[in-house]
Amino acid sequence: MKKIIKTAMVVMVLFLLGACGKTTDKKDTTKASEDQFKVTIILKEDDKEFDKKEVKVKKDESLQTVMETNYKVEMDKNFISGIDGHLQDAKASKYWMYDVNGKQPDVGAVEYFLENGDKVTWTLNKL
Repeated sequence: MKKIIKTAMVVMVLFLLGACGKTTDKKDTTKASEDQFKVTIILKEDDKEFDKKEVKVKKDESLQTVMETNYKVEMDKNFISGIDGHLQDAKASKYWMYDVNGKQPDVGAVEYFLENGDKVTWTLNKL
């Protein structure tokens, strides 16, 4: 009889310990994935691609923040003037311009917010 009671107690303790274990909340995992997404950043100079990255973006990050997080960015009067050592040249009329999914936005990078799957192309060309 004592053996049956001891076995029942061990089973009950194991059950209680298992019930106290940490479980993963699917809502937290889903929320984290909804707060981040991927975009592609392409860098070109004189129409020749020199870099392409798929980067993770937080929902409320501006394009400028994404660029500063993933590249060495130089600024001039609130505009990007250099990316990874590729600098604008006012004398040669070469400036950085960007488009998103083939369309040029009407706002600067600091005001532009990306969406999942966007393809951003930065081009350093003569204007």
